Amino acid sequence: MRNIFLIFRRDYLGYVKAWGFWLSLAAVPMFMGVGALFAAFAAQSSPVRYYAVIEPGHVYADAINAQFRHDEAEEQDQAEALSDTMQLPAQAGAPGNIKAIRERKFVEVPAPATDLDGLRPYLLGERTVAGPDGDKPLFAAFVLSSEGGELEYWSDDVNIQTLRYVARDAMRQLARDTALAGAGLSTDFIDTAEAGAVKVPARRIRSAEEQESAGAEVTLADRAPVFVAGGLAYFLWLMIFSIIQYLLMGTIEERSNKIFDTLLTSVRMRELLAGKLLAVFAVTSTMMLVWGMFALGGSAVLASRVPGAGSVLSPFMAAAMSPKILLPGLISFVLGYIMYGVIFMALGSLCDTIQEAQTLLSPMMILLMLPMFAIFIAFQDPGSRIVEIASWVPVFTPFLLILRMPHDPPLWEVLAQMGLMAVTMLAVLWVAVRVYRAGAVNGASIGDLGKMLKGMFRKRPAQSKSPARSL
Repeated sequence: MRNIFLIFRRDYLGYVKAWGFWLSLAAVPMFMGVGALFAAFAAQSSPVRYYAVIEPGHVYADAINAQFRHDEAEEQDQAEALSDTMQLPAQAGAPGNIKAIRERKFVEVPAPATDLDGLRPYLLGERTVAGPDGDKPLFAAFVLSSEGGELEYWSDDVNIQTLRYVARDAMRQLARDTALAGAGLSTDFIDTAEAGAVKVPARRIRSAEEQESAGAEVTLADRAPVFVAGGLAYFLWLMIFSIIQYLLMGTIEERSNKIFDTLLTSVRMRELLAGKLLAVFAVTSTMMLVWGMFALGGSAVLASRVPGAGSVLSPFMAAAMSPKILLPGLISFVLGYIMYGVIFMALGSLCDTIQEAQTLLSPMMILLMLPMFAIFIAFQDPGSRIVEIASWVPVFTPFLLILRMPHDPPLWEVLAQMGLMAVTMLAVLWVAVRVYRAGAVNGASIGDLGKMLKGMFRKRPAQSKSPARSL
């Protein structure tokens, strides 16, 4: 154990003493905050754009403006519903006190010409039109076709499609209103009919005792375990993804500098592997702990400053501490981490240069992207047949078992899959130790398969009995 600790301490301190490690650690939350602020600023600072509508009357222009008002009213309703969920004070959640999430950035102006040729210099920015935000070029123009079957959208910017989508929805609504009027019905006939529809609320079946105490309504506490399990599975994937560079670069450096020869005179191969794997686990755990503290601190600030935020966060904390998710999650986490870690470490021991390591990155990335796809599918439908089958594949089992726990899989499946992970982890560890010995001790490389196979089963050299004081 002492040798393992010395290897662990040497590698761990070698990583965390580097200023680049802490710089990259601070960069993630910093860039997340900057990105969020940038996105909010970009949405608010988007310029006001002018558009014009060329038609005999003002029917289509009025329909487009009505659609904008309809969308803004929906955003207002969503904001008020969010305030009710967060249990904001009544005065903050009162109608009219919450601004729409998105302010209108498209303003209609009178058409400066009556045909497309006349509008061309305004659309190309050669001339400007007057409007409420000053003189600007025309961003877009709607021109009714001669037969009246199309409202053509003309613009020099082909990437921003928001205005065209609003106009498309407006034309559909106008067609409905025209059809209703032709049938002698009011334009709000469909809305009135839909308002009288039978509601379909979500209810969760429970035992009689639980039903009496907790009720039948589906709450955030019922949904929280799924999100917590998904977060834990993604957290495991992120940790495995983050260890690749540490395992590859560290192993290549020690192999090229003949450090392995010195280390193996004092420690056993298994001790060396265990110490290195623990060190990288501690490094990635340090990263995740710092990011977790950052997220926890942000949640605490949110709970203290936004009324009702604490009641939203508490179901997630309770789900995270539930033994039904926590225990299988921890077991899957440890076994999956060791399995993937020793694979990457063994492959790294076969590389002499960075170029050789780069040839391994593509298959490693593919190996890691497959569980990511499986996580996405399982999060959408954890009960699907493909997820049940994939959960028995060892490279998917650590992630999918975590995701299936909120849905109460049979106990025998949970125990069998945990046993499968343990057996697979031991088998991978057995092979990885021999591959590592072939690369680190016998000098086998990734391009020399024969030498690698011979090195895997060659008798290991005698080791010194002296303690690893030099570490």
